[in-house]
Amino acid sequence: MCYSFQFVMAIILVLSTSTAMAQTQQDSVIRELSLKEIEIHSTRKSKQPRTTFYQSSMLASTEDILARVEGVNLIRRGPIGMEPVLRGFSAGQINVVIDGMRIFGACTDKMDPVTIYTEPVNLKSIDIKYGGDGIGMGATIGGTLNLKLADALIDSNARFRGSLASGYYSAATAVQNAVVMNYSEKKWAIRFSGVYRKGGDYTDGRNKKVDFSQYGKVNTSVSGKYLLNKNSTIKADFLLDDGWNIGFPALPMDVGYAKARIASVTYERNNSSEFLQELEAKIYTNSVRHAMDDTQRPAIAMHMDMPGQSHTMGAFLQFRLQKMGIHAIRVKSDFYYNSVHADMTMYPKDAAPMFMLTWPKNHQMVTGLFVEDEMYLSNNSRLGLKLRIEAANAKVTDEMGQDQFSVLGYDVHGPVNRILKNANISYTRFLSSMFTVYLSTGFNERFPTTSERYGFYLFNQMDNHDYVGNPLLKNEQAWNTEFNLLCATKDWSWKLSAFSSRVAHYIMGRTQPDLSVMTTGASGVRSYENIPSARLFGAESSFNYQLLNRHLTFNNTWKWLRGKDNENTPLPLISPLKIMTSVRFKHRTLFFQVENEISSKQSEINVDFGEGVSPAYTLFHIRTGYGIVMKRHKLDFSLGIENLLNKAYADHLDWGTTLRPGRNIYGLLTLKF
Repeated sequence: MCYSFQFVMAIILVLSTSTAMAQTQQDSVIRELSLKEIEIHSTRKSKQPRTTFYQSSMLASTEDILARVEGVNLIRRGPIGMEPVLRGFSAGQINVVIDGMRIFGACTDKMDPVTIYTEPVNLKSIDIKYGGDGIGMGATIGGTLNLKLADALIDSNARFRGSLASGYYSAATAVQNAVVMNYSEKKWAIRFSGVYRKGGDYTDGRNKKVDFSQYGKVNTSVSGKYLLNKNSTIKADFLLDDGWNIGFPALPMDVGYAKARIASVTYERNNSSEFLQELEAKIYTNSVRHAMDDTQRPAIAMHMDMPGQSHTMGAFLQFRLQKMGIHAIRVKSDFYYNSVHADMTMYPKDAAPMFMLTWPKNHQMVTGLFVEDEMYLSNNSRLGLKLRIEAANAKVTDEMGQDQFSVLGYDVHGPVNRILKNANISYTRFLSSMFTVYLSTGFNERFPTTSERYGFYLFNQMDNHDYVGNPLLKNEQAWNTEFNLLCATKDWSWKLSAFSSRVAHYIMGRTQPDLSVMTTGASGVRSYENIPSARLFGAESSFNYQLLNRHLTFNNTWKWLRGKDNENTPLPLISPLKIMTSVRFKHRTLFFQVENEISSKQSEINVDFGEGVSPAYTLFHIRTGYGIVMKRHKLDFSLGIENLLNKAYADHLDWGTTLRPGRNIYGLLTLKF
């Protein structure tokens, strides 16, 4: 099937102090163009100049970092647990993985995105690949967000190192503490990290408390590594995350508890002199349990219990071969099995409790094969080819769930089998040591999610409708295109990107007048359906400039996006133009930083989805810090004021237009050793 594309062009110029085009420089440019990788620092200073822009402090959350990335927006329903959006794609349209491991939330209302189960102290970096560039982690039309776990560091020169941090945030009277420790022997090392966060109801820009915006959370991780020989290592990782009493002011219920347990064992081998240069094998398992709670809400019409659980096990094997002629080949095979289940018990007054399966017990089993060939056509040009084929099997295994869907006219007794095909081609041209052009295009498709297939009367607060799944949904299919240009010197760099996606069989909710509502006060019932098509297009920019012998750093990013369906109606949850600018002065251990955020008015709205016009807003933040260097330790003091002018505002992607925090004064003390 052929699709017409809207190409929006952007230029990326790359300048280097070197007059020769070295191979290492080209590899660096490839990484900058093909994905966005944000380094995370916890015990040592990052070598990436933009880390202090993305990660404002050691206690910044994963969501805080993602909000600053130019291709990412966040759907906010509460103070934590925000859902990432990559260039207008979210939920099942993108892959969100932890260290390559597939993980699925257990909440039917999307209160537990995968990002909520990690903290920057247990991460090494955040890798973001958009569109077809992300198919190495699984079939996707929108891309992949990979939260890479930090490894234990084997370093005989520093047997024990770490950091401690403690901070206070005034807007929510929140206390946050973090610890990272690494112990190393000659052939092995172990790393521990932990975070404790607890906050009350925050105060908005109108100096009013926002009810049900409290939260409590503990996250810990342990990573061990053993050096088998100079080329091979084996490592084990365990991550635990527990949240409790998490308020969601935009929703009718809060989170009673959210628990994740993630474990993996990985074998790695690297030897550039062998035909099999790199090899990685991983086996993993994870479990997520989640329960919504309305017992603290006043004047509820009917109390409900809504627990859910998700269990996943999987493995993957990937290897890179020694270069053969012009070909550099990487192969990956992967498998995962996921089972989910969620139910609801309603307690009407003066009547017996009623039980319903909101996610009937069902499983999804997926096997995939991915092949990447990077072809070195000449010293100045490369052609990249990525292919992925995936076999997916899904089945409702609960008899009650099968009966529920038979009432809607669906027979879900048998399995659903799909073959997913993904292909992406890219071209990189090094015009000189100063200029590089990058273009990619591809065809991608994805399998509908559990909620889209088997969800049963899931209430959507945004449009005030109950939603039911559709087991007959077709795969969403997309043609994605991206064009870039990059420019950089030793002091400054600028990247400008443009992209376009044409999606066939786009999945949206459509009102079913013949169905009766289950939720008291709901406006109607909608089922998921495939509409003929939708298109998304936009542009992004990031600029970094270091001057005054690198004492002064200027950062600027902006992102712009549009989305329309086949009837030219705006797609819901499309962010307006956003601009973020920061200026940071640093002299020895003293720094001072000023930031500005601008969001334009969003009038391209989907009224049927419950959206309204979102006004523009401008925010200012200031941050400062000073470090005291001792013989073997460093003590850092940090202070900051976020939303300096106490602006009352809500972002367009904030459900219920719940106002965000007003002026927030924070203090942070960090000890590194």
